[in-house]
Amino acid sequence: MNLKLVIYVLSALCLIVAAAMAPSLLLAVFGAEREFVGWRTAQAFAVGIVVSLALGAVFRGLTYKNAKDHFTASEGFAVVTLGWLLLAGLGAIPLYLCADKTPLAQVADLHRIGASPGASFSYLDAYFETMSGFTTTGSSIFGTSRELTSASGAEIGRGFIEALPQSFLFWRSLTHWLGGMGIVVLCLALLPTLHAGGYLMFQAEVPGPTAERLRPRIRETAAVLWGVYVLLTAAETMLLWLGKMPLFDALCHTFGTMATGGFSTKDASIGYYSADLNGLYIEVVIDIFMFLAGCNFLLHFQALRGDVRSYFKNAEFRFYCFVLAASALALTVVTRFSGLPNYGELGACFRDSIFQTISITTTTGFCTADFNIWPGIGRALMVALMFFGGCTGSTGGGLKQMRIMVVGKCIVRELRRMLRPGLANCIRIGEDGLQERFVASIVGLTLLWLLVFILATVLVAGCLGDATNPSHPPHIDSHITISVTAVAATLNNIGPGLSGVGATANYGWMTDSAKFVLIICMLLGRLEIYSVVVLLLPLAWRR
Repeated sequence: MNLKLVIYVLSALCLIVAAAMAPSLLLAVFGAEREFVGWRTAQAFAVGIVVSLALGAVFRGLTYKNAKDHFTASEGFAVVTLGWLLLAGLGAIPLYLCADKTPLAQVADLHRIGASPGASFSYLDAYFETMSGFTTTGSSIFGTSRELTSASGAEIGRGFIEALPQSFLFWRSLTHWLGGMGIVVLCLALLPTLHAGGYLMFQAEVPGPTAERLRPRIRETAAVLWGVYVLLTAAETMLLWLGKMPLFDALCHTFGTMATGGFSTKDASIGYYSADLNGLYIEVVIDIFMFLAGCNFLLHFQALRGDVRSYFKNAEFRFYCFVLAASALALTVVTRFSGLPNYGELGACFRDSIFQTISITTTTGFCTADFNIWPGIGRALMVALMFFGGCTGSTGGGLKQMRIMVVGKCIVRELRRMLRPGLANCIRIGEDGLQERFVASIVGLTLLWLLVFILATVLVAGCLGDATNPSHPPHIDSHITISVTAVAATLNNIGPGLSGVGATANYGWMTDSAKFVLIICMLLGRLEIYSVVVLLLPLAWRR
């Protein structure tokens, strides 16, 4: 492995993250918070920028003359994996310093349910929050156990998230947006010297079974993807702002939507806006753009060029629509006959069901209702949807709709072979037949995904020990429920799970060891396991 080349590319990522902190610094200096904690948060972001620039300069100075433009697969995987670990580390600096220098420290202490009164906001907490942002997971150590506003009109209130500085909130939302399309892909669009070697990084970072080129040159492909991403971001921001959502909130929620991340500026998430007809408009806009973010961006590119029919020609897109429609209808029926007082009207049931179905399936994680109180079958369906994820080439996490389709067709084929052993038909997605090597790689990744899920669940359960979350009654605060859904939510980059990590709870009360395991789950899920695990092989480090 050419480590000098890897470090050279990492230096560019350091410079990008330094530039990305600049808006938060300006917001701290000139924004609404400047009269209270602005100078303190400005100092924190200034330190983060200086450290990132200095590290980038050192990396560049040590490797510029010796870096050779020759990539192998090993360098591609190393840049992506080490790059994400580095970015989360740099991005956590201002968050940690903000907590140390502002009332955020008091918020963190109050927020860490189960911790001692003097517990502090640690660097691991900041790293957890930043990794959750960059990987578009949306699991947060901030939040309260207030009941969310839903279409049924449940009461809302000001919580801890609203008390955080705007510069802090903007940065955690911006990490979503950068990580959604991929900060390494952004680096490819901005760094012309990588040439063909960039395709190996592109393959390692872009989610899905394949990384398709839209243009002959990979730099042009990266620029096209980011162009579509920026266009959809601008469109959603404008629509939310026209719906009377404050511009700051509109931008932050757009970042969370298009990246399928889920960080919100409100403690009640999107439920904060759901109490009136204007809230219905906001929900519909976010529904539409969550749906679009879960689609293959290649289809958006083709549609923008005039080929709208490409959506319906795509078998994965049709399957994606079917999963969303069937799940939303099933949850509507479940909530309508649940006996819950807030779901006496069919309209409220459908409204919350469609929003939560799209949010969880696309791995966005926004909430308009506390699905933790839904009947058992409804909660089980929500957990199942966590694994479906978005389409290939989307910003969504999870296994991806394509892989679910392929695994399902494999099962059907094997059942048919039990009746006709000589049957040797190939797996087909739409009109395209898949090579057996491609099918085997999908089945292998699916099995590895389940293995990681089981192992991480056991580790988190062991790390939690006797820890409890007093904000939830003991009869629903089951460790196995928390462990299973926390791992499912982080490995699939969703955010909320059930019980103590549900829609109205948070991850702040967990032990440091449990948080560390979940951080690894976030990274594995965003880079789809292989890109990280392959670096553990000695072969990857040989030259």
